[in-house]
Amino acid sequence: MAHEEHLKLAEELQRLKKTLSQKGQEIENLKTENLFLGTLFDGISEEILVLDPDFKIKEANRAFLKRYRLRKADVLGKKCYEVKEHSNAPCSFENKPCPLIRAKETGERVETTYYQKDAKGAANELFMIMYPLKLRGKKTKYFMEIARDVTEYRKLIRDLHASESRLRAILDTATDAVLSIDEDHRIILYNNAAQSIFGYAREEVLGEDLNVVIPSKYGEHRQYVSRFLETKKSDIVGKTISLTGLRKNGEEFPIELSLSFLEMEGSITFTAIIRDMSVHQQLEKKLLQSERLAAVGQAVAHVAHEIKNPLMIIGGFSNQMRKRLEDEKDLQKLEMILEEVRRLEGLVANLGDFTKEYRLVKRRANINSVLKDVLEIMQGVRSLEKYAFKRFLTAEVAEINCDPDKLKQVFINIISNGLEAMPEGGTISVYTEKLPNGIEVRIADEGIGIPEEDLEHIFEPFYTTRETGSGLGLSISYKIVEAHGGEIWADSRPGEGSSFIIQLPAR
Repeated sequence: MAHEEHLKLAEELQRLKKTLSQKGQEIENLKTENLFLGTLFDGISEEILVLDPDFKIKEANRAFLKRYRLRKADVLGKKCYEVKEHSNAPCSFENKPCPLIRAKETGERVETTYYQKDAKGAANELFMIMYPLKLRGKKTKYFMEIARDVTEYRKLIRDLHASESRLRAILDTATDAVLSIDEDHRIILYNNAAQSIFGYAREEVLGEDLNVVIPSKYGEHRQYVSRFLETKKSDIVGKTISLTGLRKNGEEFPIELSLSFLEMEGSITFTAIIRDMSVHQQLEKKLLQSERLAAVGQAVAHVAHEIKNPLMIIGGFSNQMRKRLEDEKDLQKLEMILEEVRRLEGLVANLGDFTKEYRLVKRRANINSVLKDVLEIMQGVRSLEKYAFKRFLTAEVAEINCDPDKLKQVFINIISNGLEAMPEGGTISVYTEKLPNGIEVRIADEGIGIPEEDLEHIFEPFYTTRETGSGLGLSISYKIVEAHGGEIWADSRPGEGSSFIIQLPAR
């Protein structure tokens, strides 16, 4: 009997030792967990408070104590608003109750942002989260407040937004188009100037292939990008190259393109600054034309002066000889000489019109009325069965300060040329349009057109593509328009007719 009891006590002792060993291991595990949690609690950069429902601080981490320069013994058991705000009542943020009050009412986490002055009086922005610490099936006994100073973070965000706004302002006020594409040639940036130059709205091209505005046949950009992605080397990056762009309306135009790239986190973005060179080329052509006309004008003025006096002498002596000659054949020959002299005198007079500086007699006039008068004149001298005259005159065109008689000469010259370019008949169309600072007149024919190589010379004196004519009509027209401070140019393609565009200022 004693032996059996002894065995039972031995077994119970073994079971107790085993239980104590397990409890000891559990205690060690708890110590390890507590050590880990304590390290995390005190090592985290956010400020943490554990509060009870009565706002009393049950625990505070190192970040909180460091911020307020307090010891744990100074805060435990005290109410949070007494420590943080030196107040006798719970805090409120933007007229909202204290986050602890809201968390108690809802049983859910509450987030809020508030401002707090530091020791130097500067306002710091803090982001706070209030967590109810719930035990399953039991009433919430504690709340965890986690706060983080986001002043620098918010400042970085504001600085970033300001930087983006400045960049956007620069991009949107730039006069050159700025486009960015990714490695797949997709457009990811498209500024206001690009919209104006290419004619596409931003939403029409973002995400589209670069071929929309610069088709591959106008520049091997796909090859450039592919080669760069393979080698990370390029002979065009950082340089300006000449290409041809394509507007939404199908118009091709010359551009200059400068390319750069940015590599970030393994992704490459290419940015192109594109300049529309069409206006530049037009200005160059106009300058060259003005220089040519000035040089030709000087030569013509000199020639006209040298010819004038000999013609007068030849004409005078010829008239004297005609009075004395009786032979019919001699008189006929002399009459031919006089006819040629008169023709040359007319030519010299026209040369004078080209070389002289025009003195305009300006007055207020409506260009629509001037054009109507011109068209009535032309209709009266041309067959209406063969030729048609159409008017597309904008009623909004206001009066301008001009010399209407001189402008009539310009319009008659252009319309006459258009009629001669349509030997089989056709239509002359006249348009007017209001401009911000003046008006535009466009006169279009359906004639044979003007070859591109001739367009640069049509306003030069004596340059003509017709079998008859002096080649001075357009030269004089150019001088008259120039005297008004306006511009005149022609658009034409062989076989498609010609259009002459005249722009005149309001004053």
